[in-house]
Amino acid sequence: MKQIMVILPLFAVLLLAAVPGFAGDHDGKQNLNTITVEQLAEVPGVGQELAQKIIDARSENGEFVDMDELLDVDGIDNSKLRKLKKHLYLEAASSCNC
Repeated sequence: MKQIMVILPLFAVLLLAAVPGFAGDHDGKQNLNTITVEQLAEVPGVGQELAQKIIDARSENGEFVDMDELLDVDGIDNSKLRKLKKHLYLEAASSCNC
């Protein structure tokens, strides 16, 4: 009986984690604050050069707190930003008070 009492809560947690939209599911999007330059270069419309500029901006200014900060990166305009938002999301990568 004790085994069942331990297994049931664990099973419930695993089941909820598999539900889309629960437990941090971001529909395949990647976190802008943790993505690597190589991963970012694979995002449609980005490429190696723009990916490096975005990562450089993150390195120089700290984590992004708003997607609109990407507009400060040379090569990103409103149209490109809308496209990037389909592939990226924002979440603090560290315990910063952003």
